[in-house]
Formats: sequence, structure tokens, C-alpha cells
Amino acid sequence: MNILSKLWTVYRLNQHFYSWSAETLRRHQEKRAAVILNTAVKNSPYYNRLFSGQPIPAFATVPKLDKAEMMTHFDEINTAGLKKAELIDFQLKQEKEGALGLYQGEFSVGVSSGTSGNKGLTVLSEGERELYSCLLWARNGIPKSIKNRRVLFTLRTNNPAFMEVQSFGLKIVYMDYTHPVEEYIQTINDKALNIIAGPPSLLVMIARQHQEIKHAVEAVISYAEVLTDEIKTEIETAFGTRIIQIYQGSEGFIASTCRMGKLHLNEDIMLVELEDTGDTLGQAKNVVVTDLYRTTQPIIRYSLNDVLEISDKPCACGSCFRVVERIHGRANDVFQLKGVNTEICYLFPDYVQKAVIHASDAIIDYQVIQHAVDAIEVRLIIKENANRAEIEKAVTENLARWIKKAGGVLCSVVFTNKPPEINPVSKKYIRVIRKF
Repeated sequence: MNILSKLWTVYRLNQHFYSWSAETLRRHQEKRAAVILNTAVKNSPYYNRLFSGQPIPAFATVPKLDKAEMMTHFDEINTAGLKKAELIDFQLKQEKEGALGLYQGEFSVGVSSGTSGNKGLTVLSEGERELYSCLLWARNGIPKSIKNRRVLFTLRTNNPAFMEVQSFGLKIVYMDYTHPVEEYIQTINDKALNIIAGPPSLLVMIARQHQEIKHAVEAVISYAEVLTDEIKTEIETAFGTRIIQIYQGSEGFIASTCRMGKLHLNEDIMLVELEDTGDTLGQAKNVVVTDLYRTTQPIIRYSLNDVLEISDKPCACGSCFRVVERIHGRANDVFQLKGVNTEICYLFPDYVQKAVIHASDAIIDYQVIQHAVDAIEVRLIIKENANRAEIEKAVTENLARWIKKAGGVLCSVVFTNKPPEINPVSKKYIRVIRKF
């Protein structure tokens, strides 16, 4: 795809986002879902066997996949005859050598560890990488007023797919998560980077030393972890700019920020189905996604294991694409507690976070870990000379109130002054964790 074709694709993607009607979007999704399923049945041994000799069923009845199923049957699911073991070995060797190559000179390969330690695999062809670069350029959320874009891009490991966007003239400086904060700031200063992109846990560390940055940071982009309200406010206050969110994973570019600062599902690219979670306090839903364009590694009715709340209100930007009100995090981290009238009730991560952050302004950092149905640990880092006993009492009362609203009974709550832990495999910072 030459630069003119890329610019035309970017223009069309923007037109889809801001100009399509709900009916146009619905017809597009139905058409693309049929195309992607028919292509998979024709070219993927897995889907060919699944529907062998049978009419292709209605899309909504196609069996769902999760990460374990995808990885177990990867060799059959992909349409290019690729082998999982060879791809993982290739990517691990690339990572060890600090290289950034293409498998067989054609395919970009990403290996994600995931917070549970189960490897995920992402493979993109050249055409899929080019579409991704256009999508990232069209919907990165960076204000158009920023012309000379120089980005600090942080991620656990790099991938050629992420670097394709440089064909638009963007300058990207990649760093992994292993550096002390002073090195990120030094790089920002030395290379005059005016955009910082990374997970919230890293962004807030840089924000807390923003006085050491010698020029203006014009945009901040958050991804890879849940962005909580208090961290969002702290980062925006430090840099004096609205934070941009990108919600993506190995399954695709799921949501991006519009010109009004709202996070929208990329519904022309991703078909997103929402399933009930048993949330009695809000509208949290489990997410099932279908990538409407990827064919090398079909992503069809894939269960994300993420929990979202979707707004029922239209956005002022004019887009008919649904707005993500809140990302709760992993479904695996929803607290399971003893219920009053049922065996189990569910408390979603957002309510646990609220119970802590609304307790006191003296809380510097925290993490809440459910070790068992009747055992919660709250790790609190508080300001010097703050009254820990009062803060712990307030957190306990808040937790009790939210658990009661959810129909449950407060269990044992133990407070420690241990620092929050980073997941040793994914290197992600998760504030609310369920360990059983």
C-alpha cells in the first residue's frame, strides 16, 4: 500500500467514525461478519472441520473461543499454515537479540504473556499491518494541532506492526518497561519527545517527576492497564493535557478516543458482543469480539475475559460508535463473596477501587487482593503522619457498604503496608486482584 492509498484509507476510517449512521454500521457489520466467517471456513482447517459438510450457521451461533482454545488449536485456526511452536521460538529469539524482524519475511509476530502467564500469539500479514497502521494513525486521539509528533512508545516487547505507523512521518522511540524513571525522562529530553505513550503505572511515575522534563509534553496516551480516575486526574494535572486512551490487545484495536475525549468502540473494525456478568450494581458486561478484517489468524467470537460498561448515551462528537464508560479489568478479578440470599455475590473492581480512594486523600498507593471467599488483603501506602487507623476504618466501612449493596456479607479484611505488586509475568500493575 503506497502513501496515497494509506491516506485514502485513513480518510475513510475517519468518515466511518464520525459520519456513519447506526443503520449503515449495522449493515457493514453483517456483511463483514459473513465475509470473515466464510473466509475462515474456506481457508482455516479448524473452521473447515467445524462446519464440514454443513451450511454455515447464523453468526451468533458460531462457537466462541477463548485464549486457551485459540492457543491449543492455533496451528489449525490460522490460514497460512503457521506453527505455534515455531512462531513463539522466533519471537523469543527476536526479543532476546533485541531484533525486530518478520517471520519468513512476511508475518509480524507478537507473543503476549497475559496476567495469568498463559502465552497469547498475534500474527499479522503485510496487508493487515498496513490496515492497522492506518487505523492507529486515524484514531490515535492525538490533537491535529500537534504537527511534529515525536513519541516515547513504551511496551513490554516491540512488534513490527506498531512501527508501521512511522510511514506517516511519525517519529517513535521505543523503550521497554525495565528502565528506571530517570532514563525515560532523559530520553524525552535528549530526543525532544512531545508525546508520551505507555501504561498508567509508568505514566504516573513520569508525571510525578514532570518538572525535570525541559519542554512541553503535548499529549499523553494510556494503554495496557486499566486507567483509574485518580491516576487519570494526576497525570492530566501534571502535564496540563487531556489523557488519550487506547484499548487494544492481541485480539485487535478495540476502542479509541474521539475528539471529545470519549473512548469509543471501533465498531467498523471490531464486532463487539456484550454478555451478562451478574452485576447487580451497574451494567458491567463480559466482552466477545470479532475482528472484521483479519484473516491470517481469524478472531471470531473471541471471549476477551475483560469486563466493560457501555454508555447508553450518544457522544457529543457525533459518532454512532458506542462509548466505553468504564473498563473494569479482567473478569478473573471480579470479587466472589458470600451472599445474603445466594451462595455467591459479585463485586466488580471499580467498586473496590472506589471503596479505597474515597476513604482518604492521604492514600498514596494501594492494591486490594482477594485471597479466598472470606479473605481480603488491602495494601495501603499512605502519607507520613496520616492516621492509619482512621483510614483503615474508612476503607472497611466503604467495602462493607458496597458489598452489602451487591447483596453480600463483609468478610475478613486485613491491612498491610506492603507495596503493590507488579504482575511478574505481564509486568502490568493491577489494583484489584482475585487469586483463586
